[in-house]
Amino acid sequence: MKKLILHITPHVSGGLGRVLFTTLKNSLKKKSLFRHEFLIIDRKPLAKESIKKFLKYKKNIHIKKNKTFIKNKILEADIVQVEFWNHPEIYELLIGFKFPASRLILCCHINGFSRPQLITQNVINFSDIFMCASKVTKDHALFSNGKNIQNSKKFRFIKFPVDLMRFKNLKKKKHSGFNVSYIGTLDYHKLHRDFLKMSNSIDIPKVKFLICGSGDDKARIENESKKYFNEKFKFFGFVENIKKILEITDVLGYPLNKKHYGTGEQIILESMYAKIPVVAFSNNPEKVIIQNKKNGLLVKDAKDYINTIERLYANKNEIKKIGSNAHEHILKNFSSSACFNNLNKIYNELLLKKKKLRVFKNLIPKNDKNYGSKLFIQSLGNKANEFLKSYKNKGRLINIKANNNIKNAEIELRSINKGSLFQYLYYYPNDPYLNFWAGLISLKDEDVLKEKYKPLPKTTYQCFSRAVKFDKINKEFKYYKKISNI
Repeated sequence: MKKLILHITPHVSGGLGRVLFTTLKNSLKKKSLFRHEFLIIDRKPLAKESIKKFLKYKKNIHIKKNKTFIKNKILEADIVQVEFWNHPEIYELLIGFKFPASRLILCCHINGFSRPQLITQNVINFSDIFMCASKVTKDHALFSNGKNIQNSKKFRFIKFPVDLMRFKNLKKKKHSGFNVSYIGTLDYHKLHRDFLKMSNSIDIPKVKFLICGSGDDKARIENESKKYFNEKFKFFGFVENIKKILEITDVLGYPLNKKHYGTGEQIILESMYAKIPVVAFSNNPEKVIIQNKKNGLLVKDAKDYINTIERLYANKNEIKKIGSNAHEHILKNFSSSACFNNLNKIYNELLLKKKKLRVFKNLIPKNDKNYGSKLFIQSLGNKANEFLKSYKNKGRLINIKANNNIKNAEIELRSINKGSLFQYLYYYPNDPYLNFWAGLISLKDEDVLKEKYKPLPKTTYQCFSRAVKFDKINKEFKYYKKISNI
């Protein structure tokens, strides 16, 4: 029987879902050395579109199973692969679940440089192999520093393939005007904050912006687009059969913010295969994917982004040349056989090692009333400064400096998902410190609460009231509850 690779992941949506689905399909071929099964552990409802494609492979998918089932599956598996990024369910698994003896890969789907999507030393220590989807992660201080020899020994880089069969018979179709597409996450913690403004400034006759995807800021982005000439922006929501969009796309405009957490960016690779020039900002993750002016275009700022797309419109030969180079690059470097052969080498390497027991360095008792906030602090590693100081203060005094730093937290910590404070509060709504910190953030802009999911608080006063409710002796909580009701 083929050796079992057990993947553990909160969900199977977005680029991650596409990668895992391609992995599963490849494993079902006779020549494949491994079989793959997937444990989906998110307690939140799963998006229907994200699991729809897996429906005919029900034997390989295990959704929301209990701890006994998970333990038995880990014991059965030859290798366990945790799909890693900062997610409460992942950290609860690493810290709160007693792993049986196993061979463990942490497959990192973030570049790991910016809060809250960070790589921490404790996470690396927990793994046998730390496998990354972007070469740029090798420049992370935890790997590049010569003192971290053990970390470097664990580091592996893996390319995930483009599912070429998904785009079989793709042919460019004639269409009116000039179409610039954005396909991906509609969240400002990933997408450039001036995406709409930049797009609107592009001076091209009959230009259209085809926007596909979902995310926490989808409604906000659609609403903001109404400030501009609305006919330019076409929103399609989540599109499973993305081929029909690529067939009428002239350029993929993919401007991400400098601190985005991304790695392989499947849509860049898919667009390159479809012979579409990709225009992206010169962020480190994009720089290791795109060779500037050869198989794509990297820009330095908003003005450069606008000018580059306008130049492509005026130079159809450049579109054709870059598109052709991009297509050849994908065929040469991202075929299923080449990518999975490299992945199999990593699996075979790990199989030579014995299974072992492992314990996360900083264990947190599940009955700790501050479990969620401690988990959140743990996820930020050595960049949790203001939250750690606030927690250690224990309400003995009003820590104005730490509280102001939390109040002015970056947008990535203020979003709904992706390892943010509010995502942790969603999973641990009775944690006093998570409620307190949410209240501090909302002091600057209470509107940040109005877009959050239930059961999250909707007002600043509610945040501080809940903090007091779950920790009645904390004087700092009581002080902020009082002033927020004035």
